Amino acid sequence: MKTCFDRLPCIAAAAAALAAASLPTHASGYPEKPVTIVVPFAPGGSADTTTRTLAEQLSRKWKKPVVVENKPGAYSSIGAGHVARAPADGYTILLASVSVGTINLFLKNPGFDPLKDLTPVTQVARGDYVLAVNKALPVNNMKELAEYSRANPDKVNHGAFGSGSMLAFEQFSESMKFKAQNVNYRGEAMSLNALVAGDVQLMLATLSAARPFIEAGRIKPLGILAKERSPIMPSVLSADESGAGGFYVDFWFGFMVPTGTPEAVRKKIAADTAEILRKEEVRKKLYSLGLVATSSTPEAFGQLIQVESTRWIETARRTGLQAE
Repeated sequence: MKTCFDRLPCIAAAAAALAAASLPTHASGYPEKPVTIVVPFAPGGSADTTTRTLAEQLSRKWKKPVVVENKPGAYSSIGAGHVARAPADGYTILLASVSVGTINLFLKNPGFDPLKDLTPVTQVARGDYVLAVNKALPVNNMKELAEYSRANPDKVNHGAFGSGSMLAFEQFSESMKFKAQNVNYRGEAMSLNALVAGDVQLMLATLSAARPFIEAGRIKPLGILAKERSPIMPSVLSADESGAGGFYVDFWFGFMVPTGTPEAVRKKIAADTAEILRKEEVRKKLYSLGLVATSSTPEAFGQLIQVESTRWIETARRTGLQAE
């Protein structure tokens, strides 16, 4: 039996022990209460739709409510920071995208370190970007867009909806040797509406979110930033066909939790999510949104985040993007 003779250190030690005991060391009973998944984007975009699809399925499996909470803004740092500062117990999950590794590129002091204060759990989906323009813009492919933008440098603005879309567009415009001013919106749906209204002239959008606008004839697609056409919208040109041969980029979503979350809990979330992503109904639902269900181990997802973060950091340095 240990005895504590110094009262204040004893109280502190007891409090620390109690806090540690309150964290689950195994996942057999997880979850025992509602779980919140934070989406760092506004409602209506592909990230939001993906999360709600998975939340519904996880709620059924866990027999506990899984709540989706949108916290957009500040290059995803508001939502990501909320999760990073949450208790490390698995009850607050972040729907992460490539933007999670680029927050420090855009904000000098976000108040947390996303790559240290958040831990990967699993990838959940990937999808293609489509370059779309306002219907009035007199271009029909990516090559014509680059030529028009070089000839009219003050007439073309890009509607971004986060650091991921902004960096992908910067890399694309760099490869095509033209410039366009980024106008950042709090969510993809807002950016798409701005494109329809003519507030911006072009947008690198996720195919899943842009598809209804394209099918309704409200915006003009120039091409998918992939080597081949998408089977979801086979009428849209590939990058090679549209004049941007060799430039390919996609996007992904995944789950992250606060660093310190027990490994057993992280692995349970990953395993249960993977099981759900194997369901035919879920795969079809995501496919109908322009997404491919993609699960991974925490380790593999962590490697993806590191590779992508390095890529976009190099892009920011080359293109001269500065933190606010």
